[in-house]
Amino acid sequence: MNKIVLKTISDHKLLSPSDKVIVALSGGADSVSLLYVLLSLREELGISIMAAHVNHRLRGEESDRDERFVRKLCEELSVELFVRSEDVGELSRQRGMSMELCGRDVRYEFFSELSRTHGAKVATAHTMSDAEETMLYNIARGTTLHGLCSIPYKRDYIIRPLLDCTRQQIEEYCSGQGLSFVQDSTNFSEDVCSRNKIRLSVLPPLSELSEGFHRSFSRLRSQLSQVDEFMNLMADEALEDCRCDGGLSADKLCALHDAVLGYALSQYISMQGGVSEYRHISLCKKILTEGGAVTLPGGLTAVCRQGIFRVAEQSDTEVFEAVRLTVPMTFQYAGAEYSFEELLMQDIINRKLASDCIPCDIISEDTIVRTRGEGDRFALLRRGITKPLRKLQNELKIPAYDRDRSLVIAIGNTVLWAEGIGVSEQGKLPPTADKGIYINVRRRKI
Repeated sequence: MNKIVLKTISDHKLLSPSDKVIVALSGGADSVSLLYVLLSLREELGISIMAAHVNHRLRGEESDRDERFVRKLCEELSVELFVRSEDVGELSRQRGMSMELCGRDVRYEFFSELSRTHGAKVATAHTMSDAEETMLYNIARGTTLHGLCSIPYKRDYIIRPLLDCTRQQIEEYCSGQGLSFVQDSTNFSEDVCSRNKIRLSVLPPLSELSEGFHRSFSRLRSQLSQVDEFMNLMADEALEDCRCDGGLSADKLCALHDAVLGYALSQYISMQGGVSEYRHISLCKKILTEGGAVTLPGGLTAVCRQGIFRVAEQSDTEVFEAVRLTVPMTFQYAGAEYSFEELLMQDIINRKLASDCIPCDIISEDTIVRTRGEGDRFALLRRGITKPLRKLQNELKIPAYDRDRSLVIAIGNTVLWAEGIGVSEQGKLPPTADKGIYINVRRRKI
């Protein structure tokens, strides 16, 4: 099995000399095999080995037994061990999620913390059999080409050196090396989770259909991964070409091949911190031509207006309550931070901030920060022209969603400053001013 693992590490560039590796050690056959294989290859690879164990406290004494086993094993092998104990059952109730997902989150939060602290990669013991189960599970619940690729060999700090080894090979390795390990009793019950049902009832008949089932699966996964990688590269290029002020050009998106479009939309949603399934992508494609919005998981919304596609947070649609301008003042609104502070004229000139500075003596009880209102008028600097703010924003091609949420400083319907435009004739700094009020807007990039 060492040869298989070495080839996997080499083919997928999982490790480099001097790497620190933390083995995710549950105590089961897979993770124990991984620990022993990496220890046997330690000098050849030039790496150092540590281990990490998470006690989920879901199986009572059995969970504690696993922890004791792992502690003893690492002590015998002189491997530094990190342990975290967490009541996943209680935590899942607090977080309102399944115990399976909660347990996964706990593990990877721990692994991420260890990776950052020790500058290490974390090796998990996922095998080819796990990848087969994941592919079938994804097919059953609905998936994309990316989901068919199953478990990746590496992602960020996580590496999976056993992905080309079957469960049978793991068992043979443990038997041949005389290795002890613990058994999770829940792995033998189909009622525990869908993956168990696939492992116990679906995969065995498929394996019986052909002696080369595992090899065929491995080839297919490799080909799918290559196609998936290529499509991601195409989507990257497409997104760069489609970018415009405020989001993505709907016309350019619609000109893409449908397959590239799906990848591009999925990537873009992910870049904004969202997740999407096939149905979300289908609806997003529809609004590119018809306009509208699509509700996404995680409190996000995909919106297409005036030919611009974007992903907005719920806060982007919140109602802003008008406030009287005071200095200093800072607040959050629609995914942006607004701050108002006094600056000396010298700083304003040096930093070229005059277009976003108004006089200090203009502040009164009537000076209000608010969104655009009916009847708002804006006098252009040194032009002798006053226009309705709505018309001016349209002429400047400010996207509709920005017009609706952008803020102004006004006295009545006289606008002193407008977000995205700057100060008006009435709001400009006089030459005799020794200081001014600087309005700074830090908006999350789309």
